[in-house]
Amino acid sequence: MNEQKPVTMFGPDFPFGFDEWISHPAGLGSIPAERHGTKVAIIGAGISGILCGYELMRMGLHPVLYESGQVGGRLRSQPFEGADGVIAELGGMRFPVSSTGFYHYVDKLGLESRPFPNPLTPAAGSTVIDLAGETHYAETLQDLPPLFREVATAYDRALEDGAKFSDLKQAIRDRDAGRVKEIWNPIVRAWDERTFYDFVASSSAFQELSFRHREVFGQVGFGTGGWDSDFPNSMLEILRVNVTEQDENQRFILGGVEQVPQMLWRREPENMVYWPKGTTLIGLHAGAPRPGVRRLSRDDAGRLSITDQWGRSESFDAVIVTCQSWLLSTAIDTEERLFSQEMWMALDRTRYMQSSKTFVMVDRPFWRDR
Repeated sequence: MNEQKPVTMFGPDFPFGFDEWISHPAGLGSIPAERHGTKVAIIGAGISGILCGYELMRMGLHPVLYESGQVGGRLRSQPFEGADGVIAELGGMRFPVSSTGFYHYVDKLGLESRPFPNPLTPAAGSTVIDLAGETHYAETLQDLPPLFREVATAYDRALEDGAKFSDLKQAIRDRDAGRVKEIWNPIVRAWDERTFYDFVASSSAFQELSFRHREVFGQVGFGTGGWDSDFPNSMLEILRVNVTEQDENQRFILGGVEQVPQMLWRREPENMVYWPKGTTLIGLHAGAPRPGVRRLSRDDAGRLSITDQWGRSESFDAVIVTCQSWLLSTAIDTEERLFSQEMWMALDRTRYMQSSKTFVMVDRPFWRDR
C-alpha cells in the first residue's frame, strides 16, 4: 500500500511547490553574469527578509536589508533569567510540520525541533479545562464529556459539508494545482464576506446542536485553543489554516526559534556565485541592517527610491517588501502611483489581529494535577 502523502503549504491560493524549488540541487535559478552584484532592496529583516536576502546573495545579487526593529522580526526568543533552557518565544513559537519550506532551513542549520505541548496532545501529557465553574482533566479528547466530542465532530462535519474538505486536502497532498483551484476558487467567490461565526452558526452540523455547543467551540475551540477572538474574521482565513494543517502537529525549536534568522544572517550560503568565500549577510551590511524605511517612491529615472529613517535616499532597480503589508499605507510614506487602485484597496482591507503574551514561571506543571 502506498504511504499517504503529507499535507504541505501547497496552496490553496497560489499552489506552488516552493519547498521543492528551494531544495533543488540547481538552486532557485541563475542571474546573468553582467547583473551580478546588482543591489536589491529588501524592506524588513524578519524571517522572510532574511531568507530573501540569503537566497539572493547566493545567486550573486547584493541584498540591502532595511529594518526598523531587530534582525529576526517577530521570531524573537527571550531566555528566562535563572532558569537554564527555559525560553519565552515573544513571537512565533509553534510551527506545523506542513511548513516544509520553513523546516528546509531548520534542517540546513542543524537545529532540533520537538512536539509543541498543545492541549490534548501527547507532548502536553494532560490538559485541564476550567469552564463555567467546572474543571475537566483530560489526556485525550475521549476523556472529556460528550459535549466536547460533539463540538469536535460537528466542526469536522461542517468543513466537509461546506468546503469539500477531504477532497481539497487530497489535492494538496497530490500537489494537483488544477484540482486545488477547481475546489478553492468557487469557495472564495461564495465566501468573500463570510465570517467564521456565520460559517459555524449556519452549518447544519451546528444547527442540530445547542447554542451552548457554539459557546464551547469559541471558548475551548480545537487544536491550539479557543477561537472566540477569531469569530469576526473571514472564514477563508480559517479554512486556509485548517486545510494546510497549520493548527496541527506543531513543533518548537529547541533553544529558541530566533536562532533561524540569526544563523542565516551570519551564514555563508553554499554554492554561492560571484561573492568571495566567507561572504555573509551580516558582512555585507557591516554588522547591522539599514534603518527602517520612511518613504518609498519612484525617482525621475523610473527607479525605485527608498528614504530611510535617517533621511538617506538610494535608488534601486527592484525593491522587495517583506514587512506586514499594511505598513505601506500606515508607517511608510508610499507614493500612490506605485500601486493600482485595486492594490491600494486590498492593502486597506487587510487586517491583522493584534496580540500580546504574558509569561509566568510556575512551581510545577499544574495541568497534570488531577
